[in-house]
Amino acid sequence: MKPDDFDPRTMKILIVDDTTPNIDVLRQTLQPVGYQLAIAQSGEKALAIAPRFQPDLILLDIMMPGMDGIETCGKLKETPELKDIPVIFITAKTETEDLLRAFAAGGVDYITKPIRQEEVLARVRTQIRMRALVKALMDLDQQKNRFLGICAHDLRSPLSALIGTAELIIECGDEMPAPEARDYVDKMRETGRHMLNLVNDLLDFTAIARGSISLKKVPQLLEDVVNDRIEVARHAASRKRINIETDFQHIGTVEIDKTRIAQVIDNLLGNAIKFSPESKSIRVSIVPGDNKVVLRISDQGPGISPDEQKKMFAEYQQLSARPTHGEKSTGLGLAIVKRLIDAHGGSIGVDSTLGQGTTFNITLPVVVI
Repeated sequence: MKPDDFDPRTMKILIVDDTTPNIDVLRQTLQPVGYQLAIAQSGEKALAIAPRFQPDLILLDIMMPGMDGIETCGKLKETPELKDIPVIFITAKTETEDLLRAFAAGGVDYITKPIRQEEVLARVRTQIRMRALVKALMDLDQQKNRFLGICAHDLRSPLSALIGTAELIIECGDEMPAPEARDYVDKMRETGRHMLNLVNDLLDFTAIARGSISLKKVPQLLEDVVNDRIEVARHAASRKRINIETDFQHIGTVEIDKTRIAQVIDNLLGNAIKFSPESKSIRVSIVPGDNKVVLRISDQGPGISPDEQKKMFAEYQQLSARPTHGEKSTGLGLAIVKRLIDAHGGSIGVDSTLGQGTTFNITLPVVVI
């Protein structure tokens, strides 16, 4: 994340001051920027509001009746879920001793009275920017931990099985019947493919999250790309006697990165095959819209509940529905799909009813040539 990448509309500031004119000046200064604001007119109210509001920054007046700003800050820092929130003191006192007390209580900066809007904006922006960077680093750390957890769990088990199967074949040597040996080799191949898919998904998601993936978009017919991927998917579908039906309407040209859109289609077709019972049908359609094209991939699987639909495009999600033949899933595929479609200036949505199947709808802009 770059220092200026944060959106002020996502950042929350708690103003703690007992003086209405000061509150009005701060509100008039910060609201036009887009910050979300909450107001507390005493230290006691601030301690009640902060856990619910979860601000990214607190502007705290030092001189207040009852619990002053120094004591309020100390209590905030004693609360685990609030202790890392930066506090900027608002003060008319500029003596060194007073400022040292403020910093010792946990403050990171101060604004002097009378309040000057330019000073407020500059000091607030500095702390908000640092807070956004800290959040981004925490997110990256969580992603790293998930990455390591997946590597430790999802790769260790299949790798152990792969090695064990290979050792069994070696130990048996010529004594193992050829059909049995072929079965073991097929299992090894499937295990290897799953491990490769997992590694590729992890690397793709990491690259996309860093913003280091670039698209090579060129105008082309979407139906040509979709037909290519359907032909690749037919082998996996035939093993479950699943029929893939198509309904393509002429829609003009789209500007896409063929490799990345193929990745999207492969993922959605692969999921449709995984979750479809044997002898069912998958329908792939392309329909025109106003300056857009809609690609729909529908299955007759178990469907997805409304609650799971809300989180299914987040990373590392495993839905309650299970593949019908025990196929493997990384939990990253749909997160990658959404980010790739977003990068194309499109959108993706889902329509699903439990017990009646699922339809993924991908919308892409049409290019006028």
